[in-house]
Amino acid sequence: MRILQILRTTEHAGVSVANGINTLYEDYNITSVFSVLIKEIVESLTLDSADSNVSRNFSNFLMHSASVAPKLMIPHLSTLCDELLNCESYLLRNCILQIMGDAIVGELTSEELSEDLKEARNEFLENLLMHINDVSAHVRSKVLQIWHHMKEEQAVPLSFQLKVLSEAVERLEDRTSSVRKHAVQLIKAFLERNPFSAKLTLDELQKKHDEEVEKMEKLTELLAEERKKAEEIEDKWNLVIPDIFPFVEESLKENKEPTETQENYEDLVQRISTMLLEKNYKEAVVLVRKADHVAGNSEIRLSLRHEEQCAYYMALLKSYIFLANGCKDSNEELGTQIKTVQFLQDSIEFSRAVSRAMPKLLEMLLSKTNSDVYEAVDLFTTGYMFGIKGTEIGMRQMLYLVWSSDKEKRDAVSDAYKKVLFTTDQTGRAHALRVVQNLSKFLEGIEYGHFTAMECLVREWVSNEDIDGHIIQVLFERFTLKLEGTTDNESRLALQLLIMCSYAKSSIASANITIIEGIGLGERAKKDPRIYASCLEFWLNSIDQSLNSKFYKRYEVDSPPVQKVTDMFLKFFFHPRITDFDKITMKTLQFFYQMCQTPDVISQNIIKGLLKKFKAFSMKLCEITASQQAQANETPFSQQIPSTQMTQPHSQNVLGGGGALKQMKMPVFLLTRFIFMIGYMTLKEMIFLDIDVYNNMKFRQELADCEEKKKKSALNTFNTNRRKTVNLNMSATESLKRLSGAAAEPQQEPDEDLVGATAEDNIAELINHICEELLLYAPNALLVKIFPYVMEICKYPVKYRDASLQQAATLALIRFMSVSSRFCEAHMPFLMNILQHSKNIKIKCNIVIGLSDLTFRFPNIIEPWTGHFYSTLYEDDTELRLTAVKMLSHLILHEMIRVKGQIADLAMCIVDNNAEIKNITQQFFKEIANKSNILYNVLPDIISKLSDTTLNLEEEKYRIIMRYILNLIQKDRQVETLVEKLCLRFPVTREERQWRDIAYCLSLLSYNEKTIKKLIDNLQYYKDKVQIDEVHQSFKLIISNTSKLAKPELKTLVTELETRINECLQVRQPGEENENQENDKENAPETGSSASNSQQVKGKGKATGKNKNKAPPPRANTTRRNRTRKEPSSNESSSSSSEDEAPKKSTAKGKSAGRKQKPPSSSEDNSSDSDKQPAPSTSKKGRIAAQPTPRRASAKATPRRGVASRSRVIQETASSDEDVPQRKRGRKSK
Repeated sequence: MRILQILRTTEHAGVSVANGINTLYEDYNITSVFSVLIKEIVESLTLDSADSNVSRNFSNFLMHSASVAPKLMIPHLSTLCDELLNCESYLLRNCILQIMGDAIVGELTSEELSEDLKEARNEFLENLLMHINDVSAHVRSKVLQIWHHMKEEQAVPLSFQLKVLSEAVERLEDRTSSVRKHAVQLIKAFLERNPFSAKLTLDELQKKHDEEVEKMEKLTELLAEERKKAEEIEDKWNLVIPDIFPFVEESLKENKEPTETQENYEDLVQRISTMLLEKNYKEAVVLVRKADHVAGNSEIRLSLRHEEQCAYYMALLKSYIFLANGCKDSNEELGTQIKTVQFLQDSIEFSRAVSRAMPKLLEMLLSKTNSDVYEAVDLFTTGYMFGIKGTEIGMRQMLYLVWSSDKEKRDAVSDAYKKVLFTTDQTGRAHALRVVQNLSKFLEGIEYGHFTAMECLVREWVSNEDIDGHIIQVLFERFTLKLEGTTDNESRLALQLLIMCSYAKSSIASANITIIEGIGLGERAKKDPRIYASCLEFWLNSIDQSLNSKFYKRYEVDSPPVQKVTDMFLKFFFHPRITDFDKITMKTLQFFYQMCQTPDVISQNIIKGLLKKFKAFSMKLCEITASQQAQANETPFSQQIPSTQMTQPHSQNVLGGGGALKQMKMPVFLLTRFIFMIGYMTLKEMIFLDIDVYNNMKFRQELADCEEKKKKSALNTFNTNRRKTVNLNMSATESLKRLSGAAAEPQQEPDEDLVGATAEDNIAELINHICEELLLYAPNALLVKIFPYVMEICKYPVKYRDASLQQAATLALIRFMSVSSRFCEAHMPFLMNILQHSKNIKIKCNIVIGLSDLTFRFPNIIEPWTGHFYSTLYEDDTELRLTAVKMLSHLILHEMIRVKGQIADLAMCIVDNNAEIKNITQQFFKEIANKSNILYNVLPDIISKLSDTTLNLEEEKYRIIMRYILNLIQKDRQVETLVEKLCLRFPVTREERQWRDIAYCLSLLSYNEKTIKKLIDNLQYYKDKVQIDEVHQSFKLIISNTSKLAKPELKTLVTELETRINECLQVRQPGEENENQENDKENAPETGSSASNSQQVKGKGKATGKNKNKAPPPRANTTRRNRTRKEPSSNESSSSSSEDEAPKKSTAKGKSAGRKQKPPSSSEDNSSDSDKQPAPSTSKKGRIAAQPTPRRASAKATPRRGVASRSRVIQETASSDEDVPQRKRGRKSK
């Protein structure tokens, strides 16, 4: 009892007592002390297992006893299992399970165990298997670790492997991250130490299994035939026994041993078979005795009696007769084949069990928990190397993590791909060949959207020299088809890998220009346009990106490479079967604008040649066969084909004197390609002017200034050196923004840098003037003459109904708009009408992407149309919603769109049915939560809009959204202010659902003394709402969660809050209620006139007894309330009227349940009438009419009455804290 008392109360006594008992056992063979202790411990813990200290102390003793004396512990384990595995303390369960695992590893792995030990081992294994699903996460995690250790020690029997693996796969969905982590590690251990194969590819295993089953079936049939034949031979043997037996007896009576012979055993057996078939039994008996002597069986035979020897030789003769008749025993072979089939079947089951984990690992790959991501990456890597089905999807999905903001995730992905693609057991050239094969195979399986991420990884590998010279050499050998056995597809993959490598190291391309030119402009490229486009991209990478654009040499217009590229492009242009012609056009124009002098002249020459061929093509249209016309799908072009008068004033009209055809018929594919080329050429021309021409002119100006300053004094030399540091690799647009910003700053004295910047400013102004006024508005400009035809196609989608043509025209319109702000502003209404009315999803996606690009270029022009941007989030098409989410998140994160109440539309994508949309949205909110107070500032607007009953958002989806977003608010000061704001929302909301939503949001926050005090101080605003069960439950949850904290001060406040809430639930007499209301008025904080008025109205409603759970109606007169607001300044008018107002009630009907309702208006906060756009009209011919540009909101917008006005006042009052930064107001500066 004394020892038991010591163990119960002393934490460190367990080790000493265990060592002492072990000494008694080993030195004196005394085991009774330990038996008594175990019995007493079990009885004690059965009565008092809830005491964590006692459980911990006894667990330490049992654990150490099992480690120092496992043989002493094993006999008592069954008792401990029966009594302690069902106790309340998880510490005890962990202890017993750990002892079981150690006992199995240390003492119960031998194949020569007794039946009792085998039974005990199986019992322990069953207990360990069962507790993988224990109610405690601590136990589940511990058991998975025990199994992991047992697997590493090869202590898991084959009969349990599949069971344990299946349970581990199920634990991947556990709600506790540590359990999921250890489950992944256990699955990985099973994979790495599987008893089946180094490759577990399911298809290969199934194929091999089918082959072996077929062999087994044939063996079964053969065995049946052998048995039938054996029965026949048996009958024959019984007939010849009387003939053979006398010869055996006679031979043995002679009592002579066989003489030595030079013949071997096989020859003798062959002769015996021949003699038996010839019925020469006497000679056969002699040969049998010789064969037996040669086999070395004489000593064994001589020990037998005469009768036994006769039987011995008769048995030998019988076997030789069976052998002579071609009868053999296949039982052993069949048994081996059955084992082979069973082994393959177990392999298939094992592979399928691991494959079932892959979909769950995909979810873990996108988890917010970092450990989930790391473990999923690790297991995907291991599974991919073993060929597990489904891992290839995970390996491709991992590419998205390349863009993660977490460096550890990026490094984990990079290391995983290096392990898969670069790990070989070879060196030198053999290693390079294997790596190229791995890279090519992986690149072939990824989608186009993953190429950019793959390029990022390849750049890193080239920089780190994981891709070295040997690998580059093998890639070139594959690309040029010099490596024997290389297919055309492998050559194209090698070219794509070389392109990726050249992005990191331009010398890979620049040192091999001759090879690139020879293949890219040779016969292979003529037969395969993909080679042509890819070689041009490879060629472009020869430009060293670290140098400014002025430092590399460009090709002359009449140089052979330029002529060859032009000729090949024109040939490809008229080939109807080229599928991806857009890429060919883009790479060709990129080549002209980045590697050639005067690319505008080259482009104009191409357009001249095309228009000439168009005219000739139209005139000879009658020569086209009927089948070709059907393929071309002719489209009438009602307007006059444009003349080819170029920007140069003296260029000639290639159509001859301006006499163009009034109407032409052209194949759709030609018109589509031409319009796409014009649009992309316009974009490249703008970029060429904005960057290349601007930098070149700036460089020339710098040279001239330097020459002039060299002639001046040494004092000016100092300024010269300063000017040399100016960035010469900037666009004209960026320069204008920078210079305008510098000019706007007040200057005390003239800045010498600004004097030097005047010339730079003039150059930028000149470039901007060309883009704004000349490219699209000069009378003799090419685009001026072509643009009307683009507009005609866009305006008449019914007339020009080809989808590809409409897409090309819309894309060209967007690219025209990117050139000039004047042109962009004029055509924005028309573009928005296309977005609203087009049924073509690709056109809508292109417009959304185009709006994103236009926002960066002309933010002030696009800003009034932001509502149309958000409206696409409610579209039914998944691709369009995904595009909108990507573009909006990109713009907001780059601060090109102000974060306002419309972000609630984006928040609804957290519950989107598409997993990718959901994950991108969650990542977006996670990132903006890390940026200052952006998310905190718009959170009241999000809560308000999502709580709007007209939105028809399901309550469960609302809770999922708010649970995720509010979990991102971590700062105590923000939580404190947010609690007050939410409390103040109770009296200004009208519906019970809104009160439940607010209470639920409050229950999601973490509380301290200040925040609990805020709840108590603002009790007057929600005390009538706690009578609703759901609201009351939310406050009870706040109380219960906060009460778990150990601070006495906090517990006191929580108790006070609970008491106050319980008082609100009590039924009171009218007089008592009025008295309490007066006390509440005296103790209420000063929150403005709106709060006090709402409280008075609420009191009246409560006195009637009818409106007990309803919010008070809004006051009719809001004059006094509006006076409390500060009048917005003129430059704040556009934001203050829309940003602070509560959303309007929508009269539109909601969509069906399960689908988000599209907002009734595309205006920015669904609140400002001035932002609403007129509905576009459609003519009978299908023409989409352009609408006027929307007007900005008035600076003195009349505030709404009722709920919206009250909400605005209360929000302003609640957010007046100096620590909370105010929202930025006013329009975005250019």
